[in-house]
Amino acid sequence: MRRWRIQRLETRLILWVLAFSLLQVVLFATLGQYLLERSVREEAGRKALDLAQLVAELPQVRQALAAGIDSPAGDALAPFIDHLWRRTDADFIVVGDTRLRRLAHPQPDRLGKTMQGGDSQDVLAGHALVSEAQGSLGFSVRGKAPVLDADGNVTGLVSVGFLNRSVESIAAGRYLQWLPVVLAVFLVGILSSLWIARRVRAALFGWQPHEIARVFAEQSAMLDTVRSGIVALDLDGWVQRSNRRARQLLGVTTSQESALHLRDLFPDQAGFLLRDVEQVLDGVELYAAGQELVLFRRPLRVGGTVRGVFLSFRPQDEVAHVSQQLAQVEAFAELLRVQTHDYSNKLNTLGALIQMGAYGKAVELIGLESQGHQAMVNRLLDSTGEPLLAGLLLGKYHKAKEQGVTFEVAEESVLDAAAPKALLERLVSILGNLIDNAIEAARIGPRQPARVRVTFDDLGDHLIFDVEDSGEGLHRERLEALFRPDYSSKSGRQHGVGLYLVKTYVSALKGTLEVGQADLGGARFTVYLPRRPTDEDNRS
Repeated sequence: MRRWRIQRLETRLILWVLAFSLLQVVLFATLGQYLLERSVREEAGRKALDLAQLVAELPQVRQALAAGIDSPAGDALAPFIDHLWRRTDADFIVVGDTRLRRLAHPQPDRLGKTMQGGDSQDVLAGHALVSEAQGSLGFSVRGKAPVLDADGNVTGLVSVGFLNRSVESIAAGRYLQWLPVVLAVFLVGILSSLWIARRVRAALFGWQPHEIARVFAEQSAMLDTVRSGIVALDLDGWVQRSNRRARQLLGVTTSQESALHLRDLFPDQAGFLLRDVEQVLDGVELYAAGQELVLFRRPLRVGGTVRGVFLSFRPQDEVAHVSQQLAQVEAFAELLRVQTHDYSNKLNTLGALIQMGAYGKAVELIGLESQGHQAMVNRLLDSTGEPLLAGLLLGKYHKAKEQGVTFEVAEESVLDAAAPKALLERLVSILGNLIDNAIEAARIGPRQPARVRVTFDDLGDHLIFDVEDSGEGLHRERLEALFRPDYSSKSGRQHGVGLYLVKTYVSALKGTLEVGQADLGGARFTVYLPRRPTDEDNRS
């Protein structure tokens, strides 16, 4: 048989708060009743003692006890005490001699008999007291005071008391006065349970506990199965959660996760990643934990407010490798588009020249075009000896040409083809970013014609590359911020990472990067790279 369980969180909260409120009410009532009854008994004892001491000071009482129980004064004491007793709210006033024989009692048939309770010996010794004992009228709270003669000798005692039923009746009457307070507490508990249930439901977006548990389990399984590393941070940069892949990539254990800060994971990029957290970052390439990572950042919003940062990253040599291939395909497609557009214009010109009968001019145009393009191809292959690098430079040549920028490869440039594959792959990224920036700077610069010059050479165990442009140049105050991930002189969320990426790659290859003034008038970037990458570079 399936066990019935309450699923709705609101119902659970209401029942829990009501049960807690009811428990509070019961405990409050029980404790209140105990304290109230105790207070009433203490008050009754003080009142009884005060009245007993007052009666013990009366001349009629002293004279009757001095004369004795069978004297006329002793016989007259009972009516006097009875009259006095009826004017008080005490249940009894009893007067006894030193032999505990009663001279006054509410019930006349008990006059002359011995007082009960066993609490009179201290009184006969001269001490007033309050006690609770079983007397002839029942259990009572009573105050007892000694009666002294003129010489200070004890001649008897006075006992004034309140029966237990009277004390309980007084306590019950006062407790009824507290009943509205108890009910008000319970009512507040009911209203607070409803309010808490609504607030909790709103905070959880209406989700129920079993739904949250299922989603949490599904999320954990999904996070641990994806190939990307995922890290959730609060706004101060402390790690809130990470998946298994992130811990593997960054060398972090599960026990360390709760005490980690972003600085422990990305020490060089933590400041950049925690700035402008509402801005989306896509495909930022970083160097951390001895490897190159492609990182994405998203703000974590709760109820429309940014409450944290969500990072995902992966090694560049995994899915990023596919992205690089796609980028190369796009670059080739763009190159074909440029060439198609350029050749279309030239074919139209050739067609017009042929129709006009200017065959000589048409042959001359064909020769110039073929000679210029083939000369560039031959020059690149002769100087580099590496098709990958030659393809990169040829693509940048056509890109520059389309944008009206003259692209030059210095005649003295030469590069041995024996460079390692790992170095060449990163070299393509380094030169690609530097040349793109140079083309853009020359295009918008003040000098005409716009020019970009690339120079490369072997120098022992090092490779040297120069990229110069005829642009505006670099302002000295911008040099410090030039290689920050968040710096850019252009608009768009993905701009500003090119030079940072160049610096990252150069550092990973144990090389150096220098910035200076170019002979063309603009900026010059010089890269020095060791020919053989380190073992760490080969692994990444």
